[in-house]
Amino acid sequence: MGIFRQQAGETREDYVRRHWNRSGVVANGVTLVDLYDRIRALEARVAELEGQGAHDG
Repeated sequence: MGIFRQQAGETREDYVRRHWNRSGVVANGVTLVDLYDRIRALEARVAELEGQGAHDG
């Protein structure tokens, strides 16, 4: 089994997404990927709402 290292310039999120299913590499990989997806969705929603507010004001 090879050594799993975070690549230069790779975010922790990218590392988790790349190794989510490898035992001993990422604890609760499925849960972490789900959380990252939820965060992205929330960030998109916030950006959408902020854009709407800019048009209203």
